[in-house]
Amino acid sequence: MKKSGMKLVAGISALALLLAACGGGTTTTAAPNTSGADNTTAASEAPSDGTTAAETPAPSGDKVTITLMQSKTEIQENMQTVVDDFNKAHDNIEVTLLGTSGDNYATVLQSNFAADPKTAPTIFSLAGVDTVSFEQYFRPLDDTKAAGLLSEGLKPEFTNANGEIVGLPSAVEGYGFIYNVDMFQNAGVDPASLTDIPSFVAALETLSQVDGVVSPIGFAQENYFLFVHFFNWAIALTPDYEAEVAKVNSGEQKLADIPAVKAWGDALDQIRDYTNKGQATYDEQVAGFGAGQYAMIHQGNWAQSVLVDNNVEFNYAFLPYPLDGNQGLAVGPATAWRINNQADEAQQEAAKTFLDWLITSDEGQTLSADLLGFIPAYKDVKAPAGGLSESVAQYVSDNKTVGWAFNTVFPVGIDIDGARLMQEYYAGGTSADLLDQLNTVWVDLANK
Repeated sequence: MKKSGMKLVAGISALALLLAACGGGTTTTAAPNTSGADNTTAASEAPSDGTTAAETPAPSGDKVTITLMQSKTEIQENMQTVVDDFNKAHDNIEVTLLGTSGDNYATVLQSNFAADPKTAPTIFSLAGVDTVSFEQYFRPLDDTKAAGLLSEGLKPEFTNANGEIVGLPSAVEGYGFIYNVDMFQNAGVDPASLTDIPSFVAALETLSQVDGVVSPIGFAQENYFLFVHFFNWAIALTPDYEAEVAKVNSGEQKLADIPAVKAWGDALDQIRDYTNKGQATYDEQVAGFGAGQYAMIHQGNWAQSVLVDNNVEFNYAFLPYPLDGNQGLAVGPATAWRINNQADEAQQEAAKTFLDWLITSDEGQTLSADLLGFIPAYKDVKAPAGGLSESVAQYVSDNKTVGWAFNTVFPVGIDIDGARLMQEYYAGGTSADLLDQLNTVWVDLANK
């Protein structure tokens, strides 16, 4: 599950391939594709009203030719199928899919715009740290049907300073705790009752007594999994976290002065002895969960492929981390579609037609869900059927999401220092010391 353009990602592309979610998910028999969602052929339900969402009206007159460039090499072949189907259904628009370049995608895209913005790709995918280099070329998309369906919780990330929506997410990914449904039931733990840290800790104590359980919680040791994803709860659950982090960066306050961050540290002290202290690789973590060594693991929907590979037979689902009463999953975009505002007007209109067709039409939704494996960022739009991906989609539709603050306000390099400090904490420290040391490296990195 490849993420392009994450602010922290420089130098860790191998881990980014792992990245890219809550409610009832169960084991599946079909392995997900490498785009990060389930590669199923079963269709999920269409929008409840049975109607086909209206597309942006197609431009009239002569045939308009537009180009599309996207960053995910693993879906390029299937994207060609999508483009072919669109072209067959639209006599006056011809979409040409350009080659993709994987890890060098942003560099190649930048070269296209540097050569001549008017001939650069009409539609291109982009998200994360690379966004700032191209935002001058983003066409406002508020007048598309898709923009009107975009989940409220995700709109801020794709809204510019003028209040205009300038990106349409291609898909989202989500994470939280993936828990063993059967084990919880047998132990008498009701996941719906875990609405705060005290009830969560009480459940961990109960689960620690289950035969075969080594630790109720399993964390993976990779930098993103050990620190970035888990610390995201502390920042993303903070109201107006961008302003609060800016105060930290300027020295006006410390991380520990932010209530949700202090609560995160206090909760960490309470759950530490119920965890494996991050002493497992990602593969070992997921395999241990499948073997019953952990009652739950902190992971995302991308773990489903490994769960399937490990032939996990019990039921599993997502559980939000109830820090400060949270009941949502951490959900963020894989990439987002952009339209080049330097293309001629007819091309921009044609690009809108294509994106509305892909995201809102019955055919486009089916291709997105069943062929591309996209978890939709939109309300009442078809999701991949079954498993953790469908769960993430339901949380998005219900607007029960927590943002990926690490995409926007975490300083570059904090993944490395943060993971190191987490390891020191697990070796025998206090959360107060952890937050104090974290504050020092955070401010240093933020001001480089």
